[in-house]
Amino acid sequence: MSIAIDCLYSIGNLSNSTLVREATINECRFSRLVGSLLLIVSIVSFIINIHSLTTNNRTHRLARRDMSLVMGMFASSLCVVIISVPSVVAQCFLCRRLCIPLICRIEGFNSFVNGCAAMYMLLALSIVRYATTANSSMSIHLQRQLEEHNLYFLIVCFIMSCVWAIPPILGRMSAYAPEGLGFHCGLDWFDRSLAGRIYFFLLFIGVFFIPIIIVIYINVYIHRTVYRLTHLKPSVLLELYPIQGEYYMRRHMSDKLYDKENRRLHRLLEDRRFVLATGISVIIYIISWTPYSVVALAQVFGDQFSLNHPWLMTTCAVLAKLSMITNPIIYINILKGHGTTKIRSNMK
Repeated sequence: MSIAIDCLYSIGNLSNSTLVREATINECRFSRLVGSLLLIVSIVSFIINIHSLTTNNRTHRLARRDMSLVMGMFASSLCVVIISVPSVVAQCFLCRRLCIPLICRIEGFNSFVNGCAAMYMLLALSIVRYATTANSSMSIHLQRQLEEHNLYFLIVCFIMSCVWAIPPILGRMSAYAPEGLGFHCGLDWFDRSLAGRIYFFLLFIGVFFIPIIIVIYINVYIHRTVYRLTHLKPSVLLELYPIQGEYYMRRHMSDKLYDKENRRLHRLLEDRRFVLATGISVIIYIISWTPYSVVALAQVFGDQFSLNHPWLMTTCAVLAKLSMITNPIIYINILKGHGTTKIRSNMK
């Protein structure tokens, strides 16, 4: 067994000096490269996040039904940039652990709770869109209630994230410990206790697999609905409103149906952009978090490969952090474009 750098686990294993060693030159070079990448992406993301927030306050480009949850994504990204990134970058450049347990707990808790929240917010956004899409069977009143009170979804997302993230801070069901090269902290995936194994199993099911399956299903449904409705001709819609006489039919077509069709197409465009934005966000989430999940699961089942190759876990953890930092930027820049796009109804 090889531990990557001095001070890793040394607080709990002072009697065993074999668990402590100096980082190699290549590990230090790698950690400084990782620290530089994380620092640059964090600074750029911070600037873009602040700019996007101020721009949206002036132009109100975001749809009301997405506002609270997208703002939650911004808040989550800023928390990672402000709280987690500084300590990780400092340790990467120093190539040494700060050896302060409190910093490890704070950084581990902050990264973990915001990682859970990112997944749950994508899930909540998908549920809201599913309920308020143009073909929803819900009443208009209920749809408006969901749009106006989606702040509650955001609160629920963070409460559920805290339910998973708080027990390790209290020493119940795993704990927060250094990972990989030792310059960042996460769950102690080597916890062999029964409570720890049950916690990890429920964690992967409740935070990773089930939410991703639901999000993919909902977005496939919305995509099919949008595709079907955008190919629905006004002549078909007229069958829903039978009108006697050619003159009244044309007047209805030019006044009420035309306006209604435009409103419907505007809403469908929002739904289409949402599917694109959420789809890209989910793909990025899967690409970023699946390697981390695979390595973590391997550690849970006793695999020692990541211990002998600590750069692997560090790479996976940094990918996950970059995903949390950049997710709102990608999402908002795709979603907000609906405010400037014009739709032409295809009436013949």
